Amino acid sequence: MLPAFSAPGAIAATLPGDSGQPCITEHGGDPKACNELVELEVQDVVPLVEAQTHAVVLTTKDRQVVLPVFVDEASAVSIAFRLAEREPPQPLAQDLLDDVVDQLGAKVTEVRIDDLRDNVYSGRVFLEQGAKKMTLEARPSDSIAMALTSHARIRVTRKVLTLAGISREEIESLQKGGPGVGGSGPGGQMEEPAPMPPPGMPAPGNPPIDMDAEALPPGHPPLGAPQGTGKKIDL
Repeated sequence: MLPAFSAPGAIAATLPGDSGQPCITEHGGDPKACNELVELEVQDVVPLVEAQTHAVVLTTKDRQVVLPVFVDEASAVSIAFRLAEREPPQPLAQDLLDDVVDQLGAKVTEVRIDDLRDNVYSGRVFLEQGAKKMTLEARPSDSIAMALTSHARIRVTRKVLTLAGISREEIESLQKGGPGVGGSGPGGQMEEPAPMPPPGMPAPGNPPIDMDAEALPPGHPPLGAPQGTGKKIDL
């Protein structure tokens, strides 16, 4: 379902020279691209074996566009547990974030993927604590997990969807080359030769990510790659 990518090196979530604005359009670009928001739904988490990473698959409400967000194993496991409505054997980092928010009497109301610059996603999580409203910068992998716990809506700017989204037509053309992976088909490895990314997607070797895609830190217990929720993604 998704084009094959090579895993990138470690990339920090904080962008150099960031002006502080959550979204910036290119020179001469449509400024509305940063203001128009589209609501997304989390469909599945799929392993990309050849790229040695995982993709959280989000779709628009009408299922016309898919937005893959590439995450590490720990984030993939956390989101997969939430999709399956199961408790992990021990609390994960995202579970700690949920507990902190809950103990402070706050609630996540919305998470947003604001921008894609230098192949790195940036986003925010919106909180309410009584009459107080707060906005915090957050990696999409963390905020998506928190949104699933609190049933908060997930929205993305039109700029991000234009740069990294994959349309129904593009997905159908990719599916003609072989089965999908994870929850979208019986695959687990991409067919060779790997299909080229559709227009608007970054070149192989530089997928958009939101975090360090390398292995878990030393001493971290093995988490086992999630194999998707098994739901078929109909597009």
